[in-house]
Amino acid sequence: MLALPTGPFHHLVRQTRRPYHAGLSRKAISMTRAQTKAGLWLIGAAGNVASTVALGLAALQRRRIATTGLVTELPALHPAGLPPMDTFALGGHEIRSATILQTLRDLRDEANMFRDDLLRACAPSLRAFQRNIRPGTTFGTNTPKGNERIPPDETAEQAVARLTEDLLRFRKRHRLEHVVVINLSSSEPRPKVRSIPRDTASLRKALRRRSGSPVPPSALYALAAVEAGCAYVNFTPSVGIDLPVLRRHAEARGVPYAGNDGKTGETLVKSALAPMFTLRNLRVLSWAGQNLLGNRDGRTLREARTRAAKVRSKEQVIRHLLPPGAEARTGIEYVASLGDWKIAWDHVHFEGFLGTKMRLQFCWEGCDSALAAPLVIDLARLAILALRREERGPLKHLAFFFKDPIGTTPHDLVSQWQALVAHVAQTTARRSRRSRR
Repeated sequence: MLALPTGPFHHLVRQTRRPYHAGLSRKAISMTRAQTKAGLWLIGAAGNVASTVALGLAALQRRRIATTGLVTELPALHPAGLPPMDTFALGGHEIRSATILQTLRDLRDEANMFRDDLLRACAPSLRAFQRNIRPGTTFGTNTPKGNERIPPDETAEQAVARLTEDLLRFRKRHRLEHVVVINLSSSEPRPKVRSIPRDTASLRKALRRRSGSPVPPSALYALAAVEAGCAYVNFTPSVGIDLPVLRRHAEARGVPYAGNDGKTGETLVKSALAPMFTLRNLRVLSWAGQNLLGNRDGRTLREARTRAAKVRSKEQVIRHLLPPGAEARTGIEYVASLGDWKIAWDHVHFEGFLGTKMRLQFCWEGCDSALAAPLVIDLARLAILALRREERGPLKHLAFFFKDPIGTTPHDLVSQWQALVAHVAQTTARRSRRSRR
C-alpha cells in the first residue's frame, strides 16, 4: 500500500475499509444488499456526459423514459442480478464552477436532447447530486482560468489523499456497500514513457514532488479510487489506471478496473464492420475516417498531443482487425456549431475478386452524451457486480464497451459481446452452485 499522509485520514481509511454490513450473517448480508445503495462517483461531474448520466438515472427511477440504449437491460444479461437503477447514490469530482442543471439546460437548448418537463421532474435528484460534488485536481498541469474552486495542493500525494478522503466520506455518509469511480473528464495527453514511474518507490517519490510531476491528473484520480477500495473505469483515452505500477497496486488491493475510451460511435461501427471484410476474404487497402465534433471534447482535442492520444485510441480497432499493410487514417476537427453532436465520415477502399477495387462509405451522426451516458450506467452496474463477486484486476469481459480495452482481448464487436455474456453466465452459474451447497 502506498504511504499517504498520516493523521485522521488513516483513521477514516480503517473505519471504512469493509462494507458497513461486515459481521452480519449471510442471510442478513443478502437482505442488506437488496436494500442498500451503491455509489457512482463521476470524474468530470458537471460535464455533458456525467450530467446526462445523472438525468438519465433520475428519469429511469421515476419511470419517465424507456431503457433504450442500456446494454444491461438486454435479456442476455438479466440473470446476472445487476443492481437496480435506484440503488445508486451519485457524487463526483469537478474542476469547473459549472452546475449540473446549467450544463443540462445548455444541452437542452443546443442539442435538443430532452424536454424541459423532464428536467423539472428530475431537478430534486440533480440537486442532490450537486451537493455531493467535490473539487477535483489539475495538479501537474496548467490550470485553466475559471477553476478557482480547486484547492492548492502542494504535492500530487496531497491531492491523492484529498481525493481519497472525498470517496471514503461519500461511502460513509451514504452507507454504501460499494463505490465505482468512472472517469468522464476531458482527454489529456499520454505521459512520456521515460517519465512514468515503474515501481512503488519511484511512484511515491514522484507524488512528493512539488512541481513537474510526471503523473497526470487522470492517474491521480485512479490511484485515489484504488486507495479507497473503489472499482475504477476509464471512459476516456487518458492514461488513468493504465500504468503498470498502478495496475499492480490495484490488483494487490483487490480492486477491479476497466477501460479505456468508451466506444460510442464511429469506432463502434468499425468494430462491427471490419470483421465482415475478413470473413468474406476481401482485402482492405485503406480505411480513412474524418470526425467533426463541437463540444468541450472537441475544444480539448485541438491540442496536438491530446488529439494524438485520441487518434491512437480510435485506430486500435482497425490495426487489430485489418491485415498488415492496410492503411489507417483518422482525422479530428473541432466545429463549434455542432455542439454535442458528432459526425464521422468513413471511406473504405478494398480489393475483391480479380483484383477489382471497390469502395464503401458511411456517415455516422450521433449525439455524444446520449450515446455515452447509457454505457456509463451499464459499466457502473457491471463494476458493482464485479465488486460484489470479489473480482479483481482487469475486467476483460467489459472490452465490448471500449475502443482500446485493457488486457489482451478480441476487438471485433461480436466476439466482445459473446465474451461479456459468457463471463456473466459463468460467474452466475458458479455463484448459484455455491449458494446450493
